[in-house]
This record gives sequence, structure tokens and C-alpha cells, in this order.
Amino acid sequence: MYAALVKDVLSPGFRELGLKGSGGRYALASPGVWALMSLQKSAYSDATEIRFTVNLLAANKEAWDAARAERPYLPERPAAGVVYGEPTAWARIGTVTPERADKWWRIHAGVDQAVVAAEVLHDVREFALPWLREQLRDRG
Repeated sequence: MYAALVKDVLSPGFRELGLKGSGGRYALASPGVWALMSLQKSAYSDATEIRFTVNLLAANKEAWDAARAERPYLPERPAAGVVYGEPTAWARIGTVTPERADKWWRIHAGVDQAVVAAEVLHDVREFALPWLREQLRDRG
């Protein structure tokens, strides 16, 4: 259910919105800033229900490289699903919506996946992308 939703609906939709990537990891192209988005499945998901959310991360690439020089355990590229602290900005999609509350979608038998996909794509277009673009301006 979830894998097909990501592969067949969400990933193509995210690419139509200008993101590059697949398999739950996406980016806005920028020469100087990591502007990343990833899907995260809840640890409480099981065979009957998948809960997922969207994580966002931005970091100036030079600042990231400087942080790596001080903290060599950091990866070459940050991941949107990890909270690193400085020099990154991190948010979960619900916190950048008007509700400012954590947001998780649910996929299970009987749920209309088209409705879920439409809601995810709406929130990415209306809230996640503006946040990432703001980070590009602020960190670029």
C-alpha cells in the first residue's frame, strides 16, 4: 500500500512540484544549499496501518562542510529525517502549516489513498516548498 503510494503517486507529484528524487527522499536543486525533504514512517506502523509524515531540512553547503570538519562523524550530505542542530534548519511539515502541530497521515485498509495523496501533495505545495524556498534565500 504505502510503497505503491510513494512510487506511483507521491514521487511523480513531488517531481511535478520541482523536487528531484524518489523513494521517499527529495531535494530542491541549489548549488549552495541542501534543501531536502523526506518521508518518515512511524515506528508504530505495522502490517495493518502505515503512519507517515514529511521532514524538511536546509543547510548551507559550506557551513555543513565546516561543521563536518569539526564533527567528522557527520555524513557528507545531511538527511532530512535527522535533527543535527546548527548549521541546519529542520522542521516537520505540521509545524510549517497554519495549525503548527505535528501531522501524520495514515494508510490502512479502507482508506481512500487518493484523498491521502492529494492532502500530502497540497501540504507539500502550500507549506513545505515555501519553507524550503525561504531557507534557500536565507542560507544561500
